[in-house]
Amino acid sequence: MKKGLWFVLIVPLVFTFCSPAEPAASVEKVAAPEQPAELQPQLPDDLFNAYIASQVALAGDSYEDAQASLAQLAADSSGELQTLAQAAADAEDIEGIRAAFISLSDEVAEASLPEGYSLAFCPMANNYQGANWVQEGDAINNPYFGSAMLTCGSIIKQ
Repeated sequence: MKKGLWFVLIVPLVFTFCSPAEPAASVEKVAAPEQPAELQPQLPDDLFNAYIASQVALAGDSYEDAQASLAQLAADSSGELQTLAQAAADAEDIEGIRAAFISLSDEVAEASLPEGYSLAFCPMANNYQGANWVQEGDAINNPYFGSAMLTCGSIIKQ
């Protein structure tokens, strides 16, 4: 009886948060975590591409590819970006990388985005505190849940 009640309560909640997005014109924008008033310059291509490769790898549930991309990002960067990328690359499993990817994504989101890239947000990530990430295009490709909930989230900035 308890299992059935749990299922009845949780399933509608998942569908509420992760239902397919409507066309962009009618989608209500979800507020991203605080963004700086003035964006930083765009990241150099090699750093940005390494970040995007790690985002794609996480969305595809590939620990090895994500770790390799993050290690490359850490090796090529400096300062806070290097520290955050190295912490993610050093994670022992994909869940650890995904947890570290939250802060890394916040750092990358402070830079201006190249044409064709978007800032996305998932309200269920980070224990329902929500988390954002940068991705190519506007079709949601969620790195925090991968194939389990690949399309959970919305585009908040293009």
